[in-house]
Amino acid sequence: MTGSGVAARTLLVVGFLAAWFGYDAWIVSHVVLDPGTTRSAAHALLGSATVRSSLADTITAQIDRQLPAATNDPRVGPAITEALRDPRVEAAFADTIAQIHQAVLSDTSATSFRIDGRALTNALHDEIAPTDPQLAAQLLQAPPLDVSISSGDLPHVHAARPTADVITVLATLAALLLVAASLLLRHDRRAVAQVGRRVAYLAAMPLVVFEVVPRVLTHASGDAPQIAAALLRVYGSRVLPSAIAFAVVGGAIAIAALAWPRNVTDFGRAGPPPSSPFNGPTPTPRPPGRPDRPEITERLYL
Repeated sequence: MTGSGVAARTLLVVGFLAAWFGYDAWIVSHVVLDPGTTRSAAHALLGSATVRSSLADTITAQIDRQLPAATNDPRVGPAITEALRDPRVEAAFADTIAQIHQAVLSDTSATSFRIDGRALTNALHDEIAPTDPQLAAQLLQAPPLDVSISSGDLPHVHAARPTADVITVLATLAALLLVAASLLLRHDRRAVAQVGRRVAYLAAMPLVVFEVVPRVLTHASGDAPQIAAALLRVYGSRVLPSAIAFAVVGGAIAIAALAWPRNVTDFGRAGPPPSSPFNGPTPTPRPPGRPDRPEITERLYL
């Protein structure tokens, strides 16, 4: 390989390392640190059996403290389970998770966050009222249910999203410049195919993390794998479309470059020189006769 070929390959490798870094920064900025994604993740968490079970235990304990008459009432448990599916409760839970997310991105020192007790109380009242109106009325008379989420010592990543946005832009520009410089040094169809393959490689990590890993975690035992699987599925809905686009575009470039005729794909490489025209004397045509038996002329006979 010539010196220009080595330089072109080096620029290509460094360029796609920059592209991979910029893509990861985009995922962090527009997925992990995005408030809209956080609210969607909160709804997914509440749909997890693990989270619902934990919240149901907390609500049951709170009802037992406020309404001793409801202790061991067989109708309370199913009512709580249905109340957790109420849109008002889902919205209150999403608001609490959004507050935790905001606390991570700011300098607040709060470590405990409360779900809106009025939404819980009203939803539970509506579930219990058809079977036990008296207990439902007691719920409305008691203080709102107090359900808190303790987050421990929160990490703080102040101004993380603007930083991730800057890294995304700078890394993307660097990747484009480096790949363009690589193609200027070596622009045959094999080099174009390498660019296409590396564009497709950008999709490998997101496809594994957001498509394969959640499927594996779903079959794992324990609370943490189930919660992680729910979050990765929500994040995957934002990331996978871009990953699929990288895979399709990169594969199309690689296939087109290899299938294209050599003299068309090799942009700057000249084809074989055309044959030069014959400039010598015009050849005299051979007289007619059988080529395998020469004519016997009169001189030869004599």
